[in-house]
Amino acid sequence: MYGLQLLRELLRLDPHSRYVILLDSPKSQHLFREFGNAETQVLPSLSKLYWDQVVAPLAARRCNADLIFNPKFSIPLFTRRPCVFVQQGSDWYVNPQNYPWWDNLYIRLMLPLYSLKAARTLAISQATLDDLAKYTCIKVRDSVVSYAGVGHNFTSERDDEALAQFRNEHRLPPRFILTVARALHVGHKHMPPYPGGNNERLLRGYQRYRRAGGKLPLVVIGKRIEEYLRARGFTDEDLADVHFLGFVPNARIHLAYHLAECFVLATLCESFGIPIVESFACGCPAIVPSTCAGPEIAGGAARLINPLSEEDIAQALMEVTTSSELRQRLKQLGFKRVQTLTWRETARRTLSVFNEIVPVDVSPRAETAPL
Repeated sequence: MYGLQLLRELLRLDPHSRYVILLDSPKSQHLFREFGNAETQVLPSLSKLYWDQVVAPLAARRCNADLIFNPKFSIPLFTRRPCVFVQQGSDWYVNPQNYPWWDNLYIRLMLPLYSLKAARTLAISQATLDDLAKYTCIKVRDSVVSYAGVGHNFTSERDDEALAQFRNEHRLPPRFILTVARALHVGHKHMPPYPGGNNERLLRGYQRYRRAGGKLPLVVIGKRIEEYLRARGFTDEDLADVHFLGFVPNARIHLAYHLAECFVLATLCESFGIPIVESFACGCPAIVPSTCAGPEIAGGAARLINPLSEEDIAQALMEVTTSSELRQRLKQLGFKRVQTLTWRETARRTLSVFNEIVPVDVSPRAETAPL
């Protein structure tokens, strides 16, 4: 999502530069066909490491790129071309128990090398840089905080027909609390479940809320969340008031925010937390973690919780669901906050870094090519 949204805004913002977009499969190449300054190359590889360190730099050499940019944790180590990448998180250092030993080892070995090699780095939040400075020896002084944004479908505008269809399709109750949960490591098929989603504490906090008199059911969006919870001892009785929708495509998830009474995110550490700004943009009052970048991204527009405290989660749910005045205030604060967190602004900050490394040449010579 980050790479797609940022690239599309860069292509709009920087129409006079040539962008060569390398993909390891053809499934996404159609997403850039509308841009005359974009060229996609599909270069399959059996190994991600080989793709990053061999395939990508060779392609950069062939097309005479002036700059190599990767929106994730990797850049080629053996290339003379300047490289930029994005510090997408610090959770490996803050909560290493969330990851298997080999993943932690890879990050601790490679991330310092990528940081040393990079001409500049971008960071998804200031909290990410602060955590890296606190827990590691990684050089962060040349990093620029570029943040992330929210998709164009996340707005306050409501489509009543689409909302009714979504409600009927998923058999949603008239009023509910919404959460977007995670139980899997992104992009890794053979890794153990991801405990950083903190789903157990959220459910136990929700149970406290119900025992204290809270009346709203909980709707959970996320792949295999029910399976994850049942494997950890939650029973039919525990989950009686919980509706699991499974995976909902990004193109439709805004409908859930529009229908919800409020949104709760109880993850252990968010380096940005795109669902936070999605809820803001849709006018859904938000409850978000007080850890990592939660307070930075919320910017005073959400009820903060300690994700390690089931009591605090329950109390926040009770406060927000029983006070229409509080929900309205959070809604208005959220609208105001999200105006400063857009993909356009992320692209502007990113392009500013590109132009520092490769100054813009307005003379009538061949166009440069960020890769």
